Amino acid sequence: MIPPTAADIDRATIVTWPARVTEERDGWFYLADNGVTGRVNAVWPLGQPGGDIDHAIDAAEAWYAARNLPPRFKLTDGATAPDDLAERLARRGYTQASPTLVMRAQLSADPGAYEGVELAAAPPPAFNQALEASAVSAEDMAERRGIALRAPQPAAFGSRMRDERVVAVGVSVVSARLAGIYLMRTVPDARRQGHALHLLRGLLDWAANRQKAQHAFLQVDTDNTPAISLYLREGFETLTTYRYWKKS
Repeated sequence: MIPPTAADIDRATIVTWPARVTEERDGWFYLADNGVTGRVNAVWPLGQPGGDIDHAIDAAEAWYAARNLPPRFKLTDGATAPDDLAERLARRGYTQASPTLVMRAQLSADPGAYEGVELAAAPPPAFNQALEASAVSAEDMAERRGIALRAPQPAAFGSRMRDERVVAVGVSVVSARLAGIYLMRTVPDARRQGHALHLLRGLLDWAANRQKAQHAFLQVDTDNTPAISLYLREGFETLTTYRYWKKS
């Protein structure tokens, strides 16, 4: 099984974690939502656009301005075209922020023991309650929940139960034998207790054994050391890094 490349994962992410609006122009994908989270409110420059690159940047800026959104570019190491796009953006006053690791793993029929994980094709009320309790803001929660509800099937909304309440949630969406892992959240008073481990294994089990996915991928902030440690222990490897470029 050939592991997915950085470009493969970027393209799978656009499908499995869909923005409210997605438009492709000569290999660049324009994504727009409510302007809150980066992934669905940025240009993904995955192919070489035809013509002048600076004109392509102008067109992207105009596209976002028409939607009252600031222009933002998501540049993934090893999957950005053209190669000098970061330098071109820097000359225009853009700066980089929010470095994020892209990790991948080959799926196994035995992801390891887990318990207390419930899976559903749509988010049950308890899932939404846990998501709200762990959200950084109401706007952030609303946009992420909207994205999850638009995710194509097959999708699994996982909930980790403890003492008759949901303490952790996560989502997996499968496309072309690739399983994306998203929205891994634990309610504040239940963190550092191993709930994410059970939830992750439950989602990977669903992807490998029910959907026959071959690889999984996820994205995690570079400063989220506990989550990175968990993913490494569970067989994930760091493939690449992406950053958002936006004007100061």
